[in-house]
Amino acid sequence: MRPRLLALLFFAFSIHAHAATVRVEKTISGFSSPESVMVSGDDVFVSNVGVKPEPFEKDGDGFISRLDRQGNVKALKWVDKLNAPKGLLAVNGVLYVADIDRVLGFRQRDGKRVFELDMAASGARFLNAIARYDNHRLLVSSTDLGKVFVIDLTSRSYGEIKFDTPPIGPNGLKKFGGRMIVVEWGGDNQANGKVKTYLLDGFTAKLEKTFAPSPAGYFDGVVSLGANRWLISNWVKFEPAGLLQVLDARTGQISVANEQIPLAGPADLFLDDNGKLWVPAMLEGKVYRMSLRP
Repeated sequence: MRPRLLALLFFAFSIHAHAATVRVEKTISGFSSPESVMVSGDDVFVSNVGVKPEPFEKDGDGFISRLDRQGNVKALKWVDKLNAPKGLLAVNGVLYVADIDRVLGFRQRDGKRVFELDMAASGARFLNAIARYDNHRLLVSSTDLGKVFVIDLTSRSYGEIKFDTPPIGPNGLKKFGGRMIVVEWGGDNQANGKVKTYLLDGFTAKLEKTFAPSPAGYFDGVVSLGANRWLISNWVKFEPAGLLQVLDARTGQISVANEQIPLAGPADLFLDDNGKLWVPAMLEGKVYRMSLRP
């Protein structure tokens, strides 16, 4: 076999071997605009924006559902009377949630509210994803302001990340070591979001790389697949056209994991420690539990 042909075949095999795919194991219905999923211990939590997907409205119809890991609903309204709850993160037995212009914390064992931080003074009306910064600080994206806030859980105060190149409509985010990845919803009501990685120096962020996955879209959630590979949810359109896209941040290569599974509004997804991928389809009122072959 000619060396060039051998190299091409090896390259093609490598791409195929690294292409993640998903398969639906269970479809869970009955939610009201589910936006984010968080798995912690034996529990699965789902934030529900409300009957209508109105992320800015302080209408009190938002809630958090509690499931088991098999996808059985234990309490549809485990916590209710929220406004438009979005991103979730569990830290030390407390479930934190972004709710328009505040961050709340509920004790996981009984749902008691144990934390509240009013961030209305920041001007934010679309607090979105939550990620861990370190053991006592959280990151919260503000999609409307193009900012990422840092919340100190001990002092119950907040500051913000200083960007040299601010993200446009920051949605999902993760900190990994001295870096941060941000997936953008975009701006001007256009499907023009991108994926950006930043180098962190304390609370200062310097743009490292920008990726423009195709098709362009409204990027929402992001989870790590390891080896600098990321699974990103992309609404694409406001119809069953949503994609789960895999980005290899080393090469910039993009692949699609759900080619045969149409999704309407895939939002803030979660990959648990058993390799199960939980995907809220916001416009369907459903959550999908999927098996993932990374």
